[in-house]
Amino acid sequence: MGPKNAPTRAVLMDATEAVMQEEGYGAVTSRRVAERAGLNQQTVYYYFRTMDELLLATYRRRTQRVLQGVERAMASERPLHALWQTFSDPFDAALTMEYLALANHNSAIRLETIEFGERLRRVGLDKLALRARRAAPGGAAVTPLGVVVAITYIAHTLGFEATLGVRGGHKELRVLVEWCLRQLEPIGMRATAAS
Repeated sequence: MGPKNAPTRAVLMDATEAVMQEEGYGAVTSRRVAERAGLNQQTVYYYFRTMDELLLATYRRRTQRVLQGVERAMASERPLHALWQTFSDPFDAALTMEYLALANHNSAIRLETIEFGERLRRVGLDKLALRARRAAPGGAAVTPLGVVVAITYIAHTLGFEATLGVRGGHKELRVLVEWCLRQLEPIGMRATAAS
């Protein structure tokens, strides 16, 4: 097995995602990945014992990058706005759709998707808890988890639809979400209790 930090390994994972995004997950074969990477087919199996291992490693790399982006967003001065910006770019929506379709047929990807989704929803909830309490005094039913799930779902749905070419109402929904975020996270709002 080739070393995990080898540049060739990353090239194979990049090629896997390129094939998935352009042709669909069903087109991801060792031959197709090797062609896309400009390598021979045996190289795929030098770095990954099976195609499932390649797919899982590629997916884990992707989810790690997404998690890092969410962690940066949640550490920012206005985490809800930053989270919205992180998720509302439809650039990777086609690839996300392919991974979700693959999860329906690949138990390892499905389990990884579940674990990642649950972990992603917990990132920064403690920081958001104070914001939700301050934005909705009197115990209104605004919870950090509810806000994170709403932002994630709306952004992903917009991205999926844009990938398919459906754009009706997107501008209006973005305006609505941004208005809601300003209510929850006004300019100058600090994450600490001192204000």
